[in-house]
Amino acid sequence: MKYVAAIDVGGTQIKAALVSQSFEIISTEIIETPKDSSGQKTALAICDLVKKFEGDQQISALGFATPGAIDEPNGIVRWAGNLGWNNVEILKIVREKVAIPSVLSHDVRSGMVAELRDGAAKGFDNSIFIPIGTGIAAALVMDGQIRSSDGYAGEIGHLNVGHNRDCVCGKKGCLEAISSGSAISQTYKEISGKESFTDEISISDDPVAQQVWSDAMRYLAIAIESIITTLSPEVIVFGGGVSQAGTKLIDPIQSFLNERLTFQRRPKLEIAKFGKFAGTIGCAMLAFDLVKP
Repeated sequence: MKYVAAIDVGGTQIKAALVSQSFEIISTEIIETPKDSSGQKTALAICDLVKKFEGDQQISALGFATPGAIDEPNGIVRWAGNLGWNNVEILKIVREKVAIPSVLSHDVRSGMVAELRDGAAKGFDNSIFIPIGTGIAAALVMDGQIRSSDGYAGEIGHLNVGHNRDCVCGKKGCLEAISSGSAISQTYKEISGKESFTDEISISDDPVAQQVWSDAMRYLAIAIESIITTLSPEVIVFGGGVSQAGTKLIDPIQSFLNERLTFQRRPKLEIAKFGKFAGTIGCAMLAFDLVKP
């Protein structure tokens, strides 16, 4: 049995897993993402996580992913607002620290790899994967292929959906600034004075929480209407931490689309098979692609 390290670098946390050849998650580690504009601290954190897993099994390869606009073939993160990165050659830095075959992927596209190969997008030629966590982006499958347009495609979190909140990209009105998990929590905190927001709160008797959640879902649905009209997917798969809300996420979006769509193809709305671990499993799949049989 062979094993790989799969590491998903997020804007808030780094989620890592030791994954077997049968794609079973053997063990996991979660650490805070370093605040580091050079990428050096993040690369060191990745190296430390690999070393931890090497205490359990021999690691054959590493697959890791980051958010942002990524030149995957050359291993460069051109821009990642939630990490504070600009033109960071992260794959080169990691390879200098980790002596095993390594591959870089976009965090969202790695999740799509998992869902397309063996998840909720399997069997569809045209699909979209939208994980909602610290940020929001999309992986686009058109005619059976994941499309990246040199790493710039899929940044739907920066569609202007018509509000006045500031975004990390420097603009106002971005979807990510109102409907991401971090934005929902921040908005709830600002209005209520309380420290946290969970999907359980959204169905509680807390009217502030209900309104914040309702607004976030409405803006998300506005963006999805535009995406459907432009790309005509057969299925939209939701992942990330916010997707754990399940029907509380799907139902308001479906209701909005039922009212708004006319001639457009109406896609199925699904929760990711691999849930918040879709990116991790996708990283593992890409890592195993590097391992000789």
